[in-house]
Amino acid sequence: MKLWRGKLDQIHLLKGLEADELAAVTGALQREQFPAGTVILDQGYGNLKLFILVEGKVQILRKAGKLEALIGVLEPFQTFGEMSVVDGRPVSATVRAESDVTALALSRDRFEALTAESPRLAARLWENLCRELVSRIRSTTDQVQDYFAVNQALCENETFREFYRLYGL
Repeated sequence: MKLWRGKLDQIHLLKGLEADELAAVTGALQREQFPAGTVILDQGYGNLKLFILVEGKVQILRKAGKLEALIGVLEPFQTFGEMSVVDGRPVSATVRAESDVTALALSRDRFEALTAESPRLAARLWENLCRELVSRIRSTTDQVQDYFAVNQALCENETFREFYRLYGL
């Protein structure tokens, strides 16, 4: 676990933690490795783990029938899987290792135990988790606005439709 210890300040989930809180959280993390191409989380299936990416890149994909849409790419020190840890429901997107990946995993049970042990730690973890999720909601809102604008232009503007078709956008 030495590879990430020097980078703790880059892990949003751990921001603002006191030394004892940091020790409790890092002690609960389990190192997991995934070769490139591995599906780490599969949309619609249970997970109940939060992952902190420490090496490699992962693709976030959303399935619709047989189609997959790339939602984003995450790089070291970003988290994924947090929604299922929060609500206990199946994961909302597929996460695939774009390259060989090393991640630190925190199970829902361990997360709940950590937050039950210390109200101060619970408040800090929940605040950090909320900030991360709000950031993603804002980004998604921006993407939806962009898609809406493109869709509107495709519907209303023949020149834009032709441009879009010619350049395969």
